[in-house]
Amino acid sequence: MRNRTPAEIQARFPRLNSGNYRETSHATDRYNCMAFANYDERRWWEPLFGGRFYWPPNVGSAFTLDTSSRIFLQNGYVPTDSSDVEPGFEKVALYEDHYKDIHVAISDGNTWKSKLGAWQDIEHLSLDLLEGDNQYGSVRMILQRKKP
Repeated sequence: MRNRTPAEIQARFPRLNSGNYRETSHATDRYNCMAFANYDERRWWEPLFGGRFYWPPNVGSAFTLDTSSRIFLQNGYVPTDSSDVEPGFEKVALYEDHYKDIHVAISDGNTWKSKLGAWQDIEHLSLDLLEGDNQYGSVRMILQRKKP
């Protein structure tokens, strides 16, 4: 896997610029955004069977908004209307594009973070920076829980 250049990242996500995001890891196809949001950097979370893929039991067999939210609800998250980062809270934002593909961003209470598919992990100042028709679509749901 090769790291994407800032120009490649900003071409895919035109709202990003050097002042509103920073890379926090090297590119890897070992894990995706759902795994990253569940603190698992060993496996790719997707409802495919075998090999390096993982999908939690009892949530459904498709990577949809409903199944994705169920994963977080089962782990103590509750819906919220606030996209603000809040010390003492972990948050997840579920994006959905026009193909019904899902992206998950997380907040540890300090900033928003995303795993860009097989590309790098990034920190970004706000959720809207990844929104758009050719990006991750729109934020459809935000959930939060108190930090353990």
